[in-house]
Amino acid sequence: MRKKGITHIFLWNFGMIWRRNKLVLLVAAGMMMSGCATTELEQRSFPLAVGIDLQREENKEDEEKEEVFEKQEGQSRGLVVSFDFPDLAQISEKGKTVDTAMGLSLEGADMYHVEKSYENNTNRLLDYNHMKAVVLGKNIFSDRIQLRALLSAWEQREASARNTSLFVGDSSAAEILSLTEETEGSMGTYLEEMLESQKDFKQNKIATVGSLMNQWHNQNELLLVPVLEEKGNRPVINGYAAISNFNYQGILTVEDAMRAFFSQGLLEKFTCEPTKNLVVEISDIHVKKSIKQEGELPVVTVSVTGKGRLKSGEMNSVSQQWRLEKKIEQQLTADLAGTGEKLQQKYGLDMTNSYISLGALNRRLYRIYQNLPEEYSREVQQVFQVDISMLNWE
Repeated sequence: MRKKGITHIFLWNFGMIWRRNKLVLLVAAGMMMSGCATTELEQRSFPLAVGIDLQREENKEDEEKEEVFEKQEGQSRGLVVSFDFPDLAQISEKGKTVDTAMGLSLEGADMYHVEKSYENNTNRLLDYNHMKAVVLGKNIFSDRIQLRALLSAWEQREASARNTSLFVGDSSAAEILSLTEETEGSMGTYLEEMLESQKDFKQNKIATVGSLMNQWHNQNELLLVPVLEEKGNRPVINGYAAISNFNYQGILTVEDAMRAFFSQGLLEKFTCEPTKNLVVEISDIHVKKSIKQEGELPVVTVSVTGKGRLKSGEMNSVSQQWRLEKKIEQQLTADLAGTGEKLQQKYGLDMTNSYISLGALNRRLYRIYQNLPEEYSREVQQVFQVDISMLNWE
């Protein structure tokens, strides 16, 4: 602040020089401010990923029997927070590093106390401006008081980006962040590149911290978050955690999750195998929904259109093309209906995520189910219509 004041006085006293030689003064001011920034950077640490778990209960007989429920006041467990820092030796021109380990785990009652513990032990401030991923342990969803506090702290921190990618650790978040031996350094960078290599999703349709914040505030939609497990000392996506109305419901298979994404129009492309030795990629996917009442129940009709292209196999005639189109449409309609019914019966989920459109599509039903998203998800009937046009044969 002192140097900034000197700069202002300098500019005031030499206004005429400023008009004649703006470039010199801008460079000088930039150098003065960069001196402050350099000093400030030396006092900060920049995690690229953070893993957050609940502390384990001592002498717990069977961890697998833990049910997801909302804790009462005073029952919340503390947090175990794992940090993934960049390997500064790889990115520094001089090969110098700071005295901060690439991986570090700390425990505390909440994020505030974890961050204070870090600052007290390292004499550095945590700066989340370069964060690429947040990994939540499954067990944190069993304590919604702690989860709300975590999101509240994140929301109030200006440097925390809402578009930071979100994952769930199948065993624990700490285990995922420890898998750096085979990922060539930073786990945050590795997870970012993993998502960038997935071309199936439409832009900005990946789960983020902001998505979970919306769940917390609105509690009216279905969020599917990629679940990471260790395989060959690397993290891989083995399913998707279903979070509906801010309640953790369970883990869907990748296949079921992709059908849910397909029914919601969130995919750029979708692959199916209508017959043996034939693989078809569907692109230009468009989804329309309508919701009406039949009897006492809501019915959502999901109409999906797309263009199919053979990825393997052959198509030699117009009649074969027509039969293949009908085969794909029948198979996808049956697959979507079967998956939708299974997820509704097992988890009480509406995989089409139609409740968020209810107010716009059917005001009468919205008034009935207003503030009752869980009841709507259990009762809504799902109807699917699929229309695919093949492009390969002429």
